[in-house]
Amino acid sequence: DPKKLSYKEICDVMKTGDKRFLHTIEFYPDEGMYHWDGHRACETSYPPKETKKLGGVCPVCKKPLTIGVENRIDSLSDRPEGAKRKKMIGYKKLVELDKIIAESLNIKSRKSKKVQEEYGMILKKSQKTELNLLMDTSLQELESFAPLQIVEGIKRVREGTLFIKPGFDGQYGEVHIFRDEEKRSRQKSLF
Repeated sequence: DPKKLSYKEICDVMKTGDKRFLHTIEFYPDEGMYHWDGHRACETSYPPKETKKLGGVCPVCKKPLTIGVENRIDSLSDRPEGAKRKKMIGYKKLVELDKIIAESLNIKSRKSKKVQEEYGMILKKSQKTELNLLMDTSLQELESFAPLQIVEGIKRVREGTLFIKPGFDGQYGEVHIFRDEEKRSRQKSLF
């Protein structure tokens, strides 16, 4: 029976780079409704540095911006943006497999029948877990049981080459794997 760690012990392990943890797994916080500062009605959003330049005021309506989570993190931080502790363990950011499939096939809903069928088929053919497919399975092996556009989506997620529009003022953010032009050209090639 493995030793169970308390929350404090987990935090200490993460801060010290203790080798009991390889990395943490995260989703993109940018998808949150209040990640950046902005005004939904004015269709404006800004990272903390830009908000500071604007004096916290919306350039469209001249009212105070709704401040987001990243701004609060920035104000509490004890080091500059991007700085990392030397011994802190790393992290991997993931996008769920059904979301990758939906975007790869240019289908809006990840809950659609077609996406869920493809998801089930990939898991069945691979006989692996979703996490294993997203993080560890070689691209060459993925190609043996998944369509190439889905393999390309997984590759881009691993590389972090995504298109991100952070959420703000009650508006969810968006994480996209493919540019709109790529989706349109793939759609045309189907007809």
